[in-house]
Amino acid sequence: MATGIKHKSGARIGGQLGRRIDKWVEKRLPPVEEVTLSHRAIFVLPTRWGVGFVMLAGLILLTGINYQNSMILAVGFFLISIFVVNILIAYRNMSGLVIRFHRAASCFADELAGFEFLVTASEHGSAAVQLGWTPDSYVTLDLEPNAQRRAVIECRCRKRGWLTPGRMLITSTYPMGLIRAWSWQDLNAKALVYPRPASQPQFKWSASLAEGEGKGDSHMVGQEDFAGLRTYVPGEPLTRIAWKKYAQQGELYSKEFSQPELDPDWIDFDAYQGMETELCLSMLCAQILELEQKGTPYGLRMPGWACGPGSGLEHRNKCLTALAKYPDHV
Repeated sequence: MATGIKHKSGARIGGQLGRRIDKWVEKRLPPVEEVTLSHRAIFVLPTRWGVGFVMLAGLILLTGINYQNSMILAVGFFLISIFVVNILIAYRNMSGLVIRFHRAASCFADELAGFEFLVTASEHGSAAVQLGWTPDSYVTLDLEPNAQRRAVIECRCRKRGWLTPGRMLITSTYPMGLIRAWSWQDLNAKALVYPRPASQPQFKWSASLAEGEGKGDSHMVGQEDFAGLRTYVPGEPLTRIAWKKYAQQGELYSKEFSQPELDPDWIDFDAYQGMETELCLSMLCAQILELEQKGTPYGLRMPGWACGPGSGLEHRNKCLTALAKYPDHV
């Protein structure tokens, strides 16, 4: 994947030069699960303030040489020494930093996905380190020596499927803003993006299901109809005890009741035939969320794949994952 080398404005360096830089960075910094920043991964360049600082120091030195003034020369060399020390401190601030991608929570399209990273400082700590893909997503961390912090970086999800933001920028201008130490790292971060639920859903059901396919007359334990007696279990509500039976036999029994089990609803991809694929998936997504909110058991049918009736968070996520990965189901 391209490194996405950018200017501060966010525009990519285009053309042949950009492709060469991307290829060089890919070779020097290949994708990894965990990275420890070292001299091979850290780049050091002056900021615009640093460039101005060097120009000022050079001007002072030229003035001192021109007037043969030792005091002016001393000031110029002092400024140059400050600049050199800033280079060393900026590199040391980033060196030894360990970064590992931890996890990413699934989300819906047009939402923000949160990518969680674990950042561990070296024995000398790190200050004002920024991580992110774009300036508006940067997270700033200050780390004590050998301390570990959790950094959550948010990224806008434009469409469903796997979101892979690519190389992340790790940068710092500590201590004086004259030097920028930075590194581009690809930590194989990715998040699964579900389809965006339709704002005005128009639910459809397949013809076979409308005629009652999958409906049954099974029962489940409930409060509706009396179903019989069973041995009393200590801790059950006293209202469940069959007191008349106790008066006759002197033994405790609990009353059992039954109610019709909820008929499962089937959500069928084929019911939306003729509709644009992404709109169809948005409808199915809204349908899943609607039935889940009502607590109604439901199943999902997709071309070449099906998930039996169920409910709950795990079942919901399994169905939404199938929509996100369509047409490649698990």
